[in-house]
Amino acid sequence: MTEVFLAFRYLFRGKARHISFISVVACLGIMLGVATLIVVISVMNGFDRDLMEKLLRFNYHITIEGAQKEIPASVINKIKKADGVESVSVLLQTQIFGRFNSYIIPLMVRGIDFGNSFERESFYRYVTEEKGKSGFFIGEGLERRFFLKDNLSFYPLEKRLKLKEKKIRGIFRVGLYDIDNNYVICDFSEAKSLSRNYLVFIGVRVKDPFKVKRVKNKLKELTREGFIVNTWIESNGALFSALKLEKVTMFIILSLIIVVASFNIFATLTVKVVEKTKDIGILKSLGFSSRHIVRIFSLQGIILGIIGVILGVGIGLFLCFLLKEYHFIHLPQEIYYIDYLPVMVNIKDVILISLVGVFLSFFSSIFPAVRASCLNPSEALRYE
Repeated sequence: MTEVFLAFRYLFRGKARHISFISVVACLGIMLGVATLIVVISVMNGFDRDLMEKLLRFNYHITIEGAQKEIPASVINKIKKADGVESVSVLLQTQIFGRFNSYIIPLMVRGIDFGNSFERESFYRYVTEEKGKSGFFIGEGLERRFFLKDNLSFYPLEKRLKLKEKKIRGIFRVGLYDIDNNYVICDFSEAKSLSRNYLVFIGVRVKDPFKVKRVKNKLKELTREGFIVNTWIESNGALFSALKLEKVTMFIILSLIIVVASFNIFATLTVKVVEKTKDIGILKSLGFSSRHIVRIFSLQGIILGIIGVILGVGIGLFLCFLLKEYHFIHLPQEIYYIDYLPVMVNIKDVILISLVGVFLSFFSSIFPAVRASCLNPSEALRYE
């Protein structure tokens, strides 16, 4: 307690007022660094969460592709009974070449069994407009890009290209650029009639998407050879790896703010050592060891760090709350999939940022503390 008392006294009661001002500046630097890190990492967590939710809601957690165009009913029944499986659907995928005036663009066609109530409800949550009972559902991005209204002209995936036309059944919006601009959705039977070149696969949704690897291993045993089983994590591995790398990079770059602030702590304590030379000599002559002196000055750095971290965490969480509730920062929806900054505060990230702030504060106080402990009491008191 003696070391703590002296640390507080030396830190906030200097002979010169500018010493206390330097302490305040050091605290503000730590505070700003911590607050900035919390806000930026929380916004990146929000983007990751929203992107993951959209991918999981539209895409299937596990896809099973077969070499044949027809999948035996026995295989489907086995998959339905597997532990952890929530729903099973048979889907069809092919490709067409959309013709838009002088442009010809490849489009992916997904055939869904609209007779399956679960699949119908899962897809219809994205439908923004329905015009009829047959034809193509096209993405909102595709509709806006080429000003489509009633019909879609296209070439089926055949050796001899022959221009065809189908009615536009409705518009959907998932919120992912690739899907909204490159996908066409229709009934399973309609998709099958477009071309002889198509792929039939099984889409599986599981109860816990993050334990999908365990379910995949079970399904591989059930389906045996002749089927390829892929999870949503494997299909989007490159995307999530890039997002993770971006998050780590931003954390390292923004941590430099705290590193710069820790230099203020170093400067503050260096000046404190010079200012308190006589006090150090008196303490040593009274019996304080070098270890006690190191504790007094290193505690000053830790105290500055803790105060800055507490203020930074408070301000950072408050800003995250404002961003989450009021959406006062708007994003261009044409570029991003949402028009506001998504925020998700992760307690583990807040704790990690706080520990980094305190550690850097402590680290910057070691050299001044060791220097203070090396002072000779007779030399310190000679000119006093």
